[in-house]
Amino acid sequence: MQRMFLALVAIVFSTPVFAVQDHSQHQHSQSAEQTVYVCPMHSQIVEDGPGSCPICGMDLVARSTAAATESDPESTDHLHAGGAAQPSFEVTRREQQALRVTTASVERKNLQPMLSAQAQVSWQESAQYHVHSRAEGWVEELYADVEGQWVEQGEKLYRVYAPDLVVAQDDYLQLLESLTQVGDQQNQQEFKRRGQQRLRLLGMNEKQISELEKSGKVRYEVDYFAPQAGYLTALNIQQGMYVNPGLELMTISGDQQLWFLLDIPVRYADQVAVGQMAHISSASVDGHWMNTIDYLYPRLDQQTQTLTARVPVQASINDLREGLWATAKVELEPLQDVLVIPVSSLIQVQQSNRVVVRQGDRDFVVKAVKTGLRVGDEIEITSGLTEGEQVVTNGQFMLDSEASLRGLLPGQEQNERTEQQDSAGHAHGGH
Repeated sequence: MQRMFLALVAIVFSTPVFAVQDHSQHQHSQSAEQTVYVCPMHSQIVEDGPGSCPICGMDLVARSTAAATESDPESTDHLHAGGAAQPSFEVTRREQQALRVTTASVERKNLQPMLSAQAQVSWQESAQYHVHSRAEGWVEELYADVEGQWVEQGEKLYRVYAPDLVVAQDDYLQLLESLTQVGDQQNQQEFKRRGQQRLRLLGMNEKQISELEKSGKVRYEVDYFAPQAGYLTALNIQQGMYVNPGLELMTISGDQQLWFLLDIPVRYADQVAVGQMAHISSASVDGHWMNTIDYLYPRLDQQTQTLTARVPVQASINDLREGLWATAKVELEPLQDVLVIPVSSLIQVQQSNRVVVRQGDRDFVVKAVKTGLRVGDEIEITSGLTEGEQVVTNGQFMLDSEASLRGLLPGQEQNERTEQQDSAGHAHGGH
């Protein structure tokens, strides 16, 4: 494909491609012409001899151009300078066909910018229950012994022998026997409530307390049950282990309570806000998830230089595994009635942007532009163009190269004048 493109370039430029406005002027001699080599894609690359473009690696194309002189201002080839307007140059229809020149209109549109961000599935912290022993003791039996295991609410987790719990049961039974000696019924109920509360705080549930009251017998080993349904996402307990309230025995994470955590580049931090809609999908699993951002974390990740945005999602862990990577598209603030052009028409050079504008059947001009947000195949233009202008979407790089050789790029003449003044100043300082 590259050879075919270069062959086309050679055919187009093997003859004087760009017509001279005043065809009666044929006073340029062979000695007034010079051959330079230019990159077809990067017009700023101009060399005196053959070679390759240092940017894209394409072979430089030989070009013959008449050297302009102060004594012969007509040698600048069909400039149409209307006051302070950017000078234009002429390209015949045949030459345009050879370059396959196409154009598109500068239009006003409403755009919906979408910010693409990397996302990862995480458990909702509020859906995680951290299980601790309510009393010191020894694990006599471990029922839930596999990390990742699903447990139902009320299912047995482990059985523990806790001396403090044994003492509390014995005290409660003695309290029940002596209630008739306490006084009136109100005081009796208050003492009973306190005894039951002590047992609850040590880990016994209502059913176990009721069985204790009915049997009148102390249980030396007591079962502990799952407070909620979920997966065991952490398991730090083994049978026979000594436990105490400060040790986290296991973590139960509820199903269908997940977060997508989005990594937002810091340069877009001022454009992302709580309430914006996020569309999330993953190449690893089927499905599409939508919800609004409900929280922006204030802390900046020092390694990735990103902010974290949180999007809750109601999905089963069977569909979305913790740690799964996905792609999020965040709907940013809509752009109303803005100028747009196709991205394909934009010529990006270092820190500047420009386009080639068609002003008539044969006249073209290179204009500097300032851009805003890109949305799909279109980009916002904040200055440099007006609605209805025709920008070149194909062949613009060759036209830009021609304009560069003729000194018709925006600001090029001023830059060359400055360079000449600097050179003259250095030469004068050397004497």
